[in-house]
Amino acid sequence: MEFNFNGPSGALQIALTLIVGLGAIGYGGYSYSAQSAALDSTETVDATIVSTSIERHDARRGTDDYSPQATFNYTYEGETYTSSHVYPGDVLHEFGTKEDARAQLEGYEPGATVTAYVPSDSPENAFLKYESSNKPLYIIGLGAILVLGTIVSVLRS
Repeated sequence: MEFNFNGPSGALQIALTLIVGLGAIGYGGYSYSAQSAALDSTETVDATIVSTSIERHDARRGTDDYSPQATFNYTYEGETYTSSHVYPGDVLHEFGTKEDARAQLEGYEPGATVTAYVPSDSPENAFLKYESSNKPLYIIGLGAILVLGTIVSVLRS
């Protein structure tokens, strides 16, 4: 697929760019909504950390990214659950160094009792850090740029 400063050309490139752009907007919107819902309706419970790790993501921009991982057990309304969400929502929080990612797990050593946040509408998706990410908004913005750029390109031709 070849792109130039004038945007995609040809029906297939235009269609693919619109699909990718609209998909990014949809995914970003869904992720933002899920994250907001999780943060809006939570209850706190005690959880026990089972394991922690740092996940390396393949190089983009010439450097690797890392995300903290933690698995923990907790009980909510008489049911026992296991979760591995450090943050609310589905979008990974990535850090530029392994040390920065590891710092996010400070206090979450295996065996430690910690506070977990349980979304009342999806108790299986508890998370450890009550904080939001702007990443879904960036994904929406990227999708919007692709869609608007394609529309402008088509109107110019």
